[in-house]
Amino acid sequence: MDELLDRVGERLTPLFDRYDALIDQARRRLDETAGGPLKSWLRPILVALAVTIGLVLALRLILTALTAGGSAGRWAGAVLASVLALILLVVVIRNVVISLIEPDERRLLLLALLTSVAAVLIGVEAFATLTVALADQGGALWTVERFYLWHLVDSVPLLEIPQRLGWVEPAVLPGLPGRLLELGFTLLVIPPLVRVGVAAYGFVEGQAQQRRYTRAVAGKLRGTGSFTSDPDVPELLVVGAGAGAAWVAGSLYLDGTLRVWSLATVAVLVTVAALLVVAATAGIVVGELAEQAGLVTFGLAAALVWLDSPARDALLPAADTWGVWGRIWATLGVWVVVLLVVLVLAWATPEFTDAVIAAALVLGFLGADAPAATWLRAHLTWQPWGVPLSRVVVAACACFAVAYLLRTLWWAARRPPVLGHLDLHDTASGLRQDLRGYALVAVQIVVAAGAALTLLRAASVAGLDGPAGGSWTAASLGLHAAAWHVVDSLPGPDVAEILGWRLTADVTGPWAGLVLVVAVAAVVIFSGLPILRTIVLWARLTASRPRTGQALAAMPDEVVANLRAVVDFLAVEATGQPSRYVPPRRRAWPYRQDQAVVTSPSVEAERRLVDAELQRPRLLDLYGSPSQWYDLADAALRRTAEAYRSWVRVPRPFSFTSGVIMQRSVNSELGDKVAAAREAVDEFADAVARWHAAWRDSPGDEPRSG
Repeated sequence: MDELLDRVGERLTPLFDRYDALIDQARRRLDETAGGPLKSWLRPILVALAVTIGLVLALRLILTALTAGGSAGRWAGAVLASVLALILLVVVIRNVVISLIEPDERRLLLLALLTSVAAVLIGVEAFATLTVALADQGGALWTVERFYLWHLVDSVPLLEIPQRLGWVEPAVLPGLPGRLLELGFTLLVIPPLVRVGVAAYGFVEGQAQQRRYTRAVAGKLRGTGSFTSDPDVPELLVVGAGAGAAWVAGSLYLDGTLRVWSLATVAVLVTVAALLVVAATAGIVVGELAEQAGLVTFGLAAALVWLDSPARDALLPAADTWGVWGRIWATLGVWVVVLLVVLVLAWATPEFTDAVIAAALVLGFLGADAPAATWLRAHLTWQPWGVPLSRVVVAACACFAVAYLLRTLWWAARRPPVLGHLDLHDTASGLRQDLRGYALVAVQIVVAAGAALTLLRAASVAGLDGPAGGSWTAASLGLHAAAWHVVDSLPGPDVAEILGWRLTADVTGPWAGLVLVVAVAAVVIFSGLPILRTIVLWARLTASRPRTGQALAAMPDEVVANLRAVVDFLAVEATGQPSRYVPPRRRAWPYRQDQAVVTSPSVEAERRLVDAELQRPRLLDLYGSPSQWYDLADAALRRTAEAYRSWVRVPRPFSFTSGVIMQRSVNSELGDKVAAAREAVDEFADAVARWHAAWRDSPGDEPRSG
């Protein structure tokens, strides 16, 4: 017997060793991935998702066979799925809890992300098979799965996905057992998924917030930004107008209204070419309107007073009885009020102009009853050689409006922050610009959602629930519905209920619901979260004494070493010797300003200067204020930053092919600032040495200057 056990042990030992080696290798790879940048997490997450889908499909086939095999098979499938779901849920909860307690355990958070989707999907299968087993009915697995998937989707906050999509699932198991299973699914399966999402978001957001803060500090030290201006002629607008005109022309040829080889073709080509020129000119004019506050606000005032609209009915209900001169004076009065409000609150950001122009284009050209399109159809009646110019022009204008909306959303999604980058050391100014800009981004998203609802109604894939007519057009109804749904979805107080805001008519249908879901999610992602990040970043940049850890005695030496490295780098630059750097990145900046390309600074020198600046609060904690030592540290940091800023602002020719910056002349001004910085750093280094000596002489207490 002993010999048999020994033989078995000899054969099993290599297997156990191989298993241990595989486990160790997997742990090493997980540690390497978890310790790397967040981009390195994407590949294992995608692999885990693919493996999860395959395993769930295989399990689904097994459960389908078991549920069709009688009561014993259904209970066997329920037990199998429940055990697997329980194991995965315990693993996910354990890893998330430990990662929350120990933030440095990034491997456990990565493991929770890799297994969370499998835990949720198998949890759905487990409750579905339990429901089928309790109901003692086969062949209804997909119906039960839809019911629990409905609950899973309904748990997403703010979006209200099932309600907006019109997705309704009836109860699959009546009575107390069905309600208990529904409660168990809500308590056991959904919370781990939410907890994993919150933990992952908190971790990613914390990492990104630290990067934003570091970049903002670097921008303050650098004193400038590397951005370029918006192109003069937006090609997308020209392409959009041309596509609309070409679409109508093509439809005329396809339905036999026009012949290809005829004078009508010449008329069509001339019309399309003229529309392309007009679209290019309009793109230039639209770009210039960002500098014309008076003209844009006068147009808003005139539209409010003279055009019959729901806004005029609400704000100026007696405008129809004023007569011509009364409306002129009213236009001037409204213009003054709007101009003052815009100049004070919104004009500092270009998003205001984009939102106003986008709303005007949507209201004017989208929908069968759009006023500008109706006016063109009524007055543009010339048809050379049978070509209906009004149809071609109206289609081009509508596509121009859609292209402008796409361009606006593209800029909104990649809006660069002002705070900490281009606010010229005035954090309050950068905070105001960013808050206004991100709030107006939400307005732009609402305008785009209203345009999408209008187009869905025009395509007869969305309906209208409520009366229409009067001063309401299809576009104004779409904008009103989009604005109401977005405001009603905001967390906190029910703004629509408090204001007594009701929808007279709502755009309905699954596609309309999908547009509203996407709009609410976009407002949260591109407006709400950036506003919160901006406030947090502003608080960190303006905090006089941020809470930091206990100051270390070796920390001043690190500051001195970093500053010396920066000064040595600048001293070489002041001699005019060519050096090699990373090529500068060119980013499009949607603000009106002259084109400026700033030479990319040395990555290592800037990093060390930022590290030294980030130690300033700890120096203040260590030395106190007022303090002779802290004053010397402040002088060293300030003069080194001034010298570095002076180097960044010096124009140097750059070779994009070789990545070499060639500075052929000695910079005397930079040399003077480098000498002043070196002197300040040396004085601080001597003070640090004296401070260490005094600290060693009084070990019971940290020394402080008088």
